[in-house]
Amino acid sequence: MTGKLQDQVAIITGGASGIGEAIALLFAEEGAHIAVADLNEERGAKVVAAIKALERDAIFVRTDTSNEEQCEALASATVEHFGSVSIQVGAAGISNAQYTSENPTSALLTDPEGSFLVNAGLDAWQRVLDINLTGVMLSARAAARRMIESGSGGNIINLASIMAKVPRAGVAPYCVSKAGVWMLTQCLSLELAAHNIRVNAIGPGFIETPMTAPMRTFESGSDWAMDLTTMGRFGTAQEVAKTALFLASEDSSFYTGNILHPDGGVFTG
Repeated sequence: MTGKLQDQVAIITGGASGIGEAIALLFAEEGAHIAVADLNEERGAKVVAAIKALERDAIFVRTDTSNEEQCEALASATVEHFGSVSIQVGAAGISNAQYTSENPTSALLTDPEGSFLVNAGLDAWQRVLDINLTGVMLSARAAARRMIESGSGGNIINLASIMAKVPRAGVAPYCVSKAGVWMLTQCLSLELAAHNIRVNAIGPGFIETPMTAPMRTFESGSDWAMDLTTMGRFGTAQEVAKTALFLASEDSSFYTGNILHPDGGVFTG
């Protein structure tokens, strides 16, 4: 039995942990070969090994998605190794300027007003936008260029967030960056349609990942998230990965410029 992505080639940025890792593994289960892009080489190597255990080919490319040269190198390395790229998923992102998957701290929970725009430094704003918005653009653009060169079309899936539409004080850089990803997705969908490249976004709600670990640790943060979530629970990375699979497969062949919300009922408008 062949999978929904049989022998396709996917680049997954942020593929070493959380939602990116779940997408990489599910795509491999559905027959895709994977280029895992991340900063964490140790975790990236483990994901590559897990993909190869599924009898799919995989490589790891250390990539800072906010760096244009590294994004172009990622796309080139993918084409050089696999011969093409047909799917690109922009899942690399941070919740705040200090965030890493190994140390997912959140000053919002310990010093809320210190994270307000009137109190925070410009560098904190810039770093989040560099990775969450510019990084998504650079990695999507690099993959799109190879798709255009091949003439075979493709799929681009950008990870936005429910926070693109639901603002919260203290996380303005994150909210603004994710709103930008949603608009970027719409613009790219218009620009790339002539090349048979579909571009869609996913706006997850509150998902059990390293990024939400601080929120789930602090009762006030968890209560706030669950008050917004109709289903009353955190989602799983696998549930978001299934949304990505739908968008990457022919099941969504008439979708472009859309955003889907696996969010347990946070956004119902």
